[in-house]
Amino acid sequence: MKIFRRLFFMFAILVLLVGCKKNPEKVDLNIMIPLGSPALAQTYMESTLPSLGDNVSYSIDIVSGTDPLIAAFASGSHNIIYAPTNLGAKLISTGVNYSYAGTIVWGNYYLATGADIDFNFSDLEGKELILFGQNSTPDIILQTIINSYDFANPPTITYVDSVGTALATLTADNTKIVLLAEPVLSVASLPSNVPNIKIIDIQSEWEVLTGESSYPQAGIFVHNDLNLDVVHDYLEMVEDSIEQALQDPAAIAQMAVDLEYGFPLPVLIGAIPRSHLEFKNAQESRDAMELYFNYILDFNPALIGGALPGDSFYIE
Repeated sequence: MKIFRRLFFMFAILVLLVGCKKNPEKVDLNIMIPLGSPALAQTYMESTLPSLGDNVSYSIDIVSGTDPLIAAFASGSHNIIYAPTNLGAKLISTGVNYSYAGTIVWGNYYLATGADIDFNFSDLEGKELILFGQNSTPDIILQTIINSYDFANPPTITYVDSVGTALATLTADNTKIVLLAEPVLSVASLPSNVPNIKIIDIQSEWEVLTGESSYPQAGIFVHNDLNLDVVHDYLEMVEDSIEQALQDPAAIAQMAVDLEYGFPLPVLIGAIPRSHLEFKNAQESRDAMELYFNYILDFNPALIGGALPGDSFYIE
């Protein structure tokens, strides 16, 4: 009987330890997300606030532009940061204590015009293209594709300071050809802005060039001190949020309106399908990431820190 009691006691302790191992301490997740397609990837989660467990709470900061993201990486103020993949790689190469957890946006760039012209990439010979994001993802992708074409008179690029300025350029003169990102493309597509808009899907051009359906444009970076069980639970919630967005864009668009993302409902309904939202974890994304990063190395190695990230860049 004593042996039985002793074994029962040991078994109870083991069960208790296993039950506590996953997340023994309270975890407060501070999450930073840039407005746009990355935010739409998790809108369902932000709206419904599903539980990540009794010991886990989270808060979400939606921000504009990359400056807050850079500051958060440097300070460690947020243990989960959504960011362009090349930006995260560059900052991690400088020693910030984060790793890559997964991809959520697989390209949301489009060339757009209201001009009455044939509008395929091969028709851009000698045309002026208005482009935002010099030396960042849109510039890298577009110039890589341009260089793959045998143009006798290649398109010229005029840079503007933001996607908002690119939109303003197009609405002021519908004959211009501009690069836009979702959800701004859907703003331009409103009949009151650019009637009879024509678009070129940059992601389709990337597939023609590389054989990959798209490139890992934006993803989730996590602080290396964060409990990996919590990380994986969080990623499952993000994956579910993306599935909800793809299944019912109108419902998710309404949630985004209620969360005051700043875009009208018709714009968000149009933006979700064209944001190429899909969750792939770090390891599943790695081949596509390295292909994309190799093109960046040819374009400007400094944009990812001078070399391909190693194994430690990707969480398991």
